[in-house]
Amino acid sequence: MAEHAKENTLETTIANLTDEREDGTDTVQSDSAYTPVFSKSVRTVVYVLGLIASCVGLGFMTFGDAAVGGYISTVAGFIASGLGVAYNPLRNA
Repeated sequence: MAEHAKENTLETTIANLTDEREDGTDTVQSDSAYTPVFSKSVRTVVYVLGLIASCVGLGFMTFGDAAVGGYISTVAGFIASGLGVAYNPLRNA
């Protein structure tokens, strides 16, 4: 069978991903791939505040006005993502 027509099964895909994970090549980024705008401490503060605001929004949705809770949670997510803050334990920068 030709190489380009080789059957690609789920087992083959999982084996390839496992090999990349073991080799450490699945998280390798080039130097120019990501340059953070804000320092680690600023990103951490924004992340924690966004997490707290999301929890407050969930409380409003559960025990109070669902529209207000949805607004708080959505805005918290927009602000955090707009500042480039995301939980990613594999990020090197």
